[in-house]
Amino acid sequence: MIQGMRMDTRKARYNNFQELYLYCYNVAGTVGLMTVPIMGIAEESVIPVQSVYDAALYLGVGNQLKHS
Repeated sequence: MIQGMRMDTRKARYNNFQELYLYCYNVAGTVGLMTVPIMGIAEESVIPVQSVYDAALYLGVGNQLKHS
């Protein structure tokens, strides 16, 4: 997340999707990942823990892409 904040101070446009995705990962994907331990995973969940983290990451990145 800190790396994403640094990116905010250096650049406003990205040359390709790979650069944009990296930015989105750093500023929003990391926030999604940090929310999982805070919100928790239901004990009765049958979804693998890695899938929950993946979904949180993709939700964060997707929301950032929507606003980029």
